[in-house]
Amino acid sequence: MKQPKKIFTRMLINNWGGISHKMLEFHEYVNLFSGKSGSGKSTVMDAIQVVLYGSVSANFLNKAADDSKNKRSVLSYLRGAQKDGTANRGDVDFCSQIVLEIEDTATHIVTCVGAAFEVAKGDTDLKKYTYFSHSGRIPKDEYLENNVPYSIAQIRKLTEERSRSADNRGRGEVNKVYPSKEAYLYTLYGEIFGQVEQGRMITMEKSAIALKMTSGTGQFIRDYMFPKTKEDTVATISEQLGAYREIKERVEDLEKRIEMLDKIQVYDRELTNVRAEKVRTETVLKCIEIEENIIRLKGRESELESVEKEADEAKKEQKILQDELQTIRDERARVQAELNNSDYGKKEQELKDLEYRIALLADNSAQWRQIVKGLKRWEEEDVVTDYVSNRALQLIQEIRGGALTEKLCKELRTHLDLALDNITNELSELRISIHETEKDIKEKQDAVEDLQNDRKPYPLELKKARQELQRALSDRYGRKIEVHIFADLFDITDEKWKNAIEGRLGRIKKSMITEPAYALDAAKIFRRMQQFEEVDLINSEAVQKDSPEADENSLYEAVHAESGYVDRCLKRYLGRIQKCETVEELSTVKDGVTPDCYSYSGYMFRHLRRKDYTKNACIGTKVSKAKLRELQEEIIDLQSSLIADRQTEESLKEARQFERFGQEPEHLMRLAGAADELADHYRRQDRLKEEIKELKNGTLAAELQAKTKELTSRIEEKEQAAGRLREKEIETGKKKGKLEEKIKALKERLDFLMKGYVPNDEIFAEVRSALETKSEAAYKKEMTVMAERLFEKETKLQDERIKSRNAFNNTYPAYGFSGVEHDNEVYDKVLERCRKDFEPKYKEEFEKQYELVYHSLRDNVIATIHGEIKSAYRHRRQINKMLSQIRFSDSIYQIDISPAKNENGQFYEMLMAEELDSKVIDHSGFDGQMSLMEDEFFRKYERKIGLLTEKFMPSREEDGAGREKHKNEMERFADYRNYLDFNMYEQSIDENGIEKKNYVDDMAGVDSGGEGQNPKYVALLAGFAMLYMQQSNRDSKIRLVLLDEAFSKMDKERSEVCLKYARELELQLIVCVPDERLQSLIRNVDSVYGFRRFRNQVTMMHIDKGNYLDMIAGESRSEEV
Repeated sequence: MKQPKKIFTRMLINNWGGISHKMLEFHEYVNLFSGKSGSGKSTVMDAIQVVLYGSVSANFLNKAADDSKNKRSVLSYLRGAQKDGTANRGDVDFCSQIVLEIEDTATHIVTCVGAAFEVAKGDTDLKKYTYFSHSGRIPKDEYLENNVPYSIAQIRKLTEERSRSADNRGRGEVNKVYPSKEAYLYTLYGEIFGQVEQGRMITMEKSAIALKMTSGTGQFIRDYMFPKTKEDTVATISEQLGAYREIKERVEDLEKRIEMLDKIQVYDRELTNVRAEKVRTETVLKCIEIEENIIRLKGRESELESVEKEADEAKKEQKILQDELQTIRDERARVQAELNNSDYGKKEQELKDLEYRIALLADNSAQWRQIVKGLKRWEEEDVVTDYVSNRALQLIQEIRGGALTEKLCKELRTHLDLALDNITNELSELRISIHETEKDIKEKQDAVEDLQNDRKPYPLELKKARQELQRALSDRYGRKIEVHIFADLFDITDEKWKNAIEGRLGRIKKSMITEPAYALDAAKIFRRMQQFEEVDLINSEAVQKDSPEADENSLYEAVHAESGYVDRCLKRYLGRIQKCETVEELSTVKDGVTPDCYSYSGYMFRHLRRKDYTKNACIGTKVSKAKLRELQEEIIDLQSSLIADRQTEESLKEARQFERFGQEPEHLMRLAGAADELADHYRRQDRLKEEIKELKNGTLAAELQAKTKELTSRIEEKEQAAGRLREKEIETGKKKGKLEEKIKALKERLDFLMKGYVPNDEIFAEVRSALETKSEAAYKKEMTVMAERLFEKETKLQDERIKSRNAFNNTYPAYGFSGVEHDNEVYDKVLERCRKDFEPKYKEEFEKQYELVYHSLRDNVIATIHGEIKSAYRHRRQINKMLSQIRFSDSIYQIDISPAKNENGQFYEMLMAEELDSKVIDHSGFDGQMSLMEDEFFRKYERKIGLLTEKFMPSREEDGAGREKHKNEMERFADYRNYLDFNMYEQSIDENGIEKKNYVDDMAGVDSGGEGQNPKYVALLAGFAMLYMQQSNRDSKIRLVLLDEAFSKMDKERSEVCLKYARELELQLIVCVPDERLQSLIRNVDSVYGFRRFRNQVTMMHIDKGNYLDMIAGESRSEEV
């Protein structure tokens, strides 16, 4: 017995495309539209879709044509628009209808559904249209009154009439003009179509119109043959999951606080211990130092006593010696007086006076010789002679020759002062020159060093600014961010314009630049670097946004950069500067420059600064070897020049010490005459010595002289002894003073060390014990090293404690802690409070809530998915049983289901666990059930349960889009299909009787043509069959399938099997094919319409299948004859 169904029996079209009025009749099974491309087949198919989808959107129109240029819309169909720009109904007001007639084969109740339009000639979009349905067949006038299609008002009147007629036999009211698309589709897919799932049918029909299956056969099977569950399992547990998340987050937050505070406490305790050990070590060191200072003080005091005793003895000896010396001196004075009163004494005194005068004259004579020698240097030094006048040199020669007068002295002094002024001025200028040369050499040497190390000699300020900015950017982004100098990022490709480019870029070429992504942050940081007033930063992001272009024949043509953002900067700075050869060319442009650096800009001519394209030339991605050689040669020249200048400077410095003839002329003349006077005194001296010699031969004088000599000798001996004693006293005094200073310093140091020091017998004993086996220096060094290590450890622990505190305070700023608290008391109190809150209050509640969530998840989600997966396997067996009865040539196709191969497959084993088969769901709660640790299923899959729980956790997203996205994600994990892979395979049996599976998606790249289309049509038709078999009630359902350009690559045999397969599935097909396929398909179809287009009008002729077959047979016999 055939299953009841609803079939589309007729279709009426009024004013649609190239059709003015046409009625089509459909068969229960296969209906074929045949015609050439553009004949109107798709026009009718699109009209059917407008009614089925309740939509006037253009997104589904003419999809099978794959013609991107042929854009169609419902309004263009209504006007009958053509490719040549004309329209059948372009300048008129008209009405239009598309109506489908549906009959229930069980009750024979007929219902019509359709769309009605009213179009004015000036309309640019659809303004007035509606969807309607009514009971009974299409009216006899076919919605025409006086050959004019019904208006919407007439349609409304018709529905009112049909609601009162005998045709209105259905259970629900269908005689309506619908106020909205939603109301229309609700009735259409419910009452009229027989409770068909709206979304799936629309999606499947759109896919079938142009069968491509770009997502693969497996995806199609998943979406259309295995429907999604309708149970709202997510809503069932969402409230519990929300409560679970709240307590879970509270527990996790407390655990995090405890962990962070524990870390702070550990660091604080370690720091306290280290500080205590450090204090003890410092006390030991202090004790060592006190002992050391006491020992030293005792030693110095003992030394001071010895020195004081020695000083007292020296004073006593000095007094005795001075008394003896005074006695001898008195005796010598008496003898000397007696000798002086004799003639010998007088002559002796006269000789002494004469010798004194000779000494004075000899000194004056030596001074004059030195002055003459000094004057001679003014003539002999070549460097100095250039600054002395000829007259001065002539005067020097005259004075050296003995011609000395007061006038010559004054004149020579004047000339020498003038020469010295010239030398002083020259020295000032020379020092400036030497300083500049030294500075220039230093700069060039630094530049050479940079070039030799593959660096450019940029100013120090620029280097510092670049390093500071790069460091700040790298710290902000957590990785190295490069800051470049603009000149390093491009090369000059035309040497002719090198100087012009260097000169025009001037200061710009030494600007800093970053990649555009970091430009804004770089600018913010650079704003704080106010000390770098001579450094610039290019806004590469702004230049990139402006997208500057370069003019033809601009300086931009002579440069090249690898980076795009650098290239745009070059277009910005050089792209408007024209290359010119003459002044005439310069005057014709707004901005230009010549190769010899003559520039024109802003209506002004100027010469570019030579320094910018010589000394400061720096453009290029590599350092210039020629520049390096040039600098090295310049350094050699400058060093040679510096040596010569320094030699000149030394000579001029010496000249300032030359004889200046600055003494008074009278004195100079006395010095000059001293030599002659000295000769006279020498002669007189000789005479006196002869006279004294004669007197010495007398007896009394000889005795007195001998006595004087003896006494003088004794005085000298006593004075020497007294001198040695004085030296000893002085030395002793120095020693005493030094010792007193040391003792004072030691006492002050001891007072300082003892201030606040509390003696510790234990430490004192330890120090004494250590010093018995170690030297004081070794023990002190050991303790000092320990103290340094403890200081380092203290600093490190203090830093770690601050970091831990800051991490806690940044995470929980509500506590208001600063992170630099002196002690850890406030953090310890918070830790103690968190532990008290955590252990008794939340942990038990968390475990209870988790147990509740687990049972709810297992009973409401996991168990449901478990049952649905098992149901899917049963459903697969039913489909495969149906498919196994149909053979495509030598192929049989089957559906296969397997665990998902993506990350979702990890849950498959848990979802299919045997424990779930015996699980009795208890919706009333979980009290009285086994604990989690006693639950075998929980113990076995605890980790997977935790992962799945996270997937169903409610979203905290504030915006609607975020919440909707998370909701869809939760629903996806509640869908049993998420854990399965769906495939279709071609079944084959080898010679050993073993079944082989050839998966069609894997063969998609191997099979072509009809073989590749076979499984797609199997899946498509089976999908429609499953759609229409999913009955929630016993109402008849439609069985419609629309296929446009169908079976295009399939041979006759495979096409026949497909059509036979559709019949067995009780499907009603409307199929569009080109004329050339009609002959191979007509034997297996039930109704055929031939489409033709002539003068923008579409005609449809119903083809009698019998006559057509007879005609084909006759042609075949004729060919045989």
